[in-house]
Amino acid sequence: MEILLTIALFIAFFLLLRQEKALGKYAQSTTLFTQAVDKYQKAVDGYEEAIAGYREVIAKYQQETELFKQDITEYELLLKEHGIDKSKAEPTRQLTPPPPPQFTLPDLKAMRRQPSKPKAVSKNSPMYKEFLHLLNGNEETANRLIIRQQQLNPDKLDNWILEKVIGDLKRDRRA
Repeated sequence: MEILLTIALFIAFFLLLRQEKALGKYAQSTTLFTQAVDKYQKAVDGYEEAIAGYREVIAKYQQETELFKQDITEYELLLKEHGIDKSKAEPTRQLTPPPPPQFTLPDLKAMRRQPSKPKAVSKNSPMYKEFLHLLNGNEETANRLIIRQQQLNPDKLDNWILEKVIGDLKRDRRA
């Protein structure tokens, strides 16, 4: 009876560890998702700022165009007051408002993020060889794990990436 109780406790403990590990991975993925949402919101905020700036430039252009039209009207009135024929006043210069500024803002929805190419980790380093040994020589898996860590931590150095993947692999094998 004690053996069955011990086995049942062992199974319960094992299931509890698996559940704790799953919760840890869920928390990590939630954190990554939250970071992605924050980055997206910053991009949207920047886009909205650019649109606001563009609208300010257009409004200023429209104000300047109105002032220019008023100046043309005043100029034509002065010509009339002094009896000067408009066609003889300045034959080489036409009075027209300047063309509107040409701005094109990118469409955020149409833009696709170009993934950055991860840096290659030196395959001659002892840490890489240790990592490869832990994976029984499976270079494909090693490269996939390294690339994923580089994507998650683009500002980290190669040694840090290797330490992280080796530590994660050893930790996961203990659990």
